[in-house]
Amino acid sequence: MKHTFRTVCTLLLAWIAVGLPASAQENCDLQCLICPELHDPQQYAEGIMKSMKEVTPGKDKWLFRSEVDLSNDFFIPKEMQPEYARLMATFAARQIKVVFAVQPTRGLMHRDKILPERSFGFSYPTASRNLENFLGQLRAPGALVPDAMVLVRNPPKEEYFFRRDHHWTPSGAQATAKIVAAEIKRQPFYAGLAKKSYRTEAGMILPKDGTMSRALKKICGNNYGFQYVRGFQTVPAADDASALFEQAAAPEVILVGTSNSAARDDEMKNYNFDGYLKEFLNVDILNFALAGAGQDGSLLQYLQSDSYKPDAPPKMIIWELPASFHLETPLMYRQLIPAINGGCAKSPQVLTSNKLERASLVPGQRIELLSNSGTRRLAMTGKYGFLDIKLSDKSVKDFYIITYYDNGARDKAWFRREAIVDGGQFYLELSSAAEFSNANLLSVFLEPVQPLDTPISMDVKLCL
Repeated sequence: MKHTFRTVCTLLLAWIAVGLPASAQENCDLQCLICPELHDPQQYAEGIMKSMKEVTPGKDKWLFRSEVDLSNDFFIPKEMQPEYARLMATFAARQIKVVFAVQPTRGLMHRDKILPERSFGFSYPTASRNLENFLGQLRAPGALVPDAMVLVRNPPKEEYFFRRDHHWTPSGAQATAKIVAAEIKRQPFYAGLAKKSYRTEAGMILPKDGTMSRALKKICGNNYGFQYVRGFQTVPAADDASALFEQAAAPEVILVGTSNSAARDDEMKNYNFDGYLKEFLNVDILNFALAGAGQDGSLLQYLQSDSYKPDAPPKMIIWELPASFHLETPLMYRQLIPAINGGCAKSPQVLTSNKLERASLVPGQRIELLSNSGTRRLAMTGKYGFLDIKLSDKSVKDFYIITYYDNGARDKAWFRREAIVDGGQFYLELSSAAEFSNANLLSVFLEPVQPLDTPISMDVKLCL
């Protein structure tokens, strides 16, 4: 067996070195697997490759992405800061504590692995200063934001990220959970949370080839191979097996976030962030984090689920947020705020409603959802209500909502919900932009982007 393994390794190294000059063969260290096409923008033009731009090698077989991992820019855009403050105020009105678990970038956490000649302008002083400012922006309207700079200034001994993947390792998840839990436990409200004991135990070995390594293979035909790390799982600490099946109250703490936090069926893609939080906080947590849902998809999924009750909300939401996300999308706020408040079901006033049936949907066809005309015309000037739209077919997630006003202005919002996030329920606040402030609402249209060949019903309300 040893002889066979040695032979395979020899053949592999010989294959890698084919066609290389002798000097390159002697000093390859896998750099020979890098091809010029990595610098071609067209390689990153579509699909998941957009998030990989541009794959570049680091020291010790590390790979980085130039536009995400090596970014210096972390901030909420100035024009979105009032919207973010409004979001936090909406949570506060429901007595929901929001805690941000901010994940620093791979460049900040593993700056020692960046090759100076391939840094793409990365500057540790600039990036760390901007991240600290970003944490301050998150805190300003009242969110609780544990100090991720502790991790940046003193990276944990174990690798925080996988070497060729954008996810944190279980060690990175554990290190983050420790600082998040420590900050929460310092808050007065922590004493009021129901307590439950947990323990963490070793799990299976996680083989990780990595998203960047797969991108390298797609572009260059080469791959750096797998990295192996120990996985972990957290279970209730009670000795009797009945604790696993006992009827418990609904968790008071909700976790939302990205694939770093998601509890997935594939054990090799679980990093146990929720488990470490349970262990360090001694509280039960309902995990709504989703892979591939962006910065806010899992939060929207939770708020529109049966688990969220506006009249009996959770005490705390922990929002895991990679620092590369900027909370910059206006549509995010126009959906989340009505969802937090419970939509038209909890609205003080339903202004108008309409139900429609369609045999199919055709891309580009405009369907009038609401009309504000005739003797029942509403005076909406200066009022910023919201639309509550229910679609019977939950697969319909890609469409425009177009709102017309009597001054000729038009607001066009593009809903393009990620596949993993449920459809069926959509909210949209009417725009508060200046061009609509002195105008009255005329009509609301839906314009499909994708076809639907089966019947669909639409229930549309306009509420304050």
